[in-house]
Amino acid sequence: MRLMDLVVPVTKISVVTCVLAAFLLTGCAEYETNDGWQGPTVAPSAAYTPPQSATPTYSYEQHREATILDAVLVNAIAQIGKPYVWGGESRHHGFDCSGLIQYVLSKAGVVVPRTARQQALALPAVPYSQIQKGDLVFFNTMGAPDTHVGIYIGGGQFVSALNRHAGITVQSLNNPYWAQRLDGVRRPMPPELLAMQSLDEHVLNR
Repeated sequence: MRLMDLVVPVTKISVVTCVLAAFLLTGCAEYETNDGWQGPTVAPSAAYTPPQSATPTYSYEQHREATILDAVLVNAIAQIGKPYVWGGESRHHGFDCSGLIQYVLSKAGVVVPRTARQQALALPAVPYSQIQKGDLVFFNTMGAPDTHVGIYIGGGQFVSALNRHAGITVQSLNNPYWAQRLDGVRRPMPPELLAMQSLDEHVLNR
């Protein structure tokens, strides 16, 4: 199967963009921990646990994390339809997959390395059952781990710089091609949150 055969028509993207943007502007997605998607139908994933009805109390770290994920989501959607350029890292000229990630995350205040593999190693892993909009999804597309990366936008969909024919487009994680190649989920977090997370874990393990 060719990658260009997996493309979601760009004409449908504007509807997705408007709906997701409306959610973000009204604050509906700010503290969402799971949108009901249970993970790929082929790749193994943990069982989905419905969100609790009680309103939780959020720490500074959780609030900051949610704000970053929202920013990543908005900036990812804004790049849909732009061209794919090998080695590209500019919104004016185009992106490759990891160049898109580096650019979008920088707009949310998260600095990551340039390649997909380095990005995966730099960020904390998240179970499939806890994926959130704005998380990164990594794939093995070239016989090696983390050779393609995209940004999860909810409903089992992700945005990535696919190829020269498709450009930056939306794909489904439930498509067998992607489900069979999914390496994992990583959460975009700035250094200060990673440091606070490590400190919290250290205190709890004492």
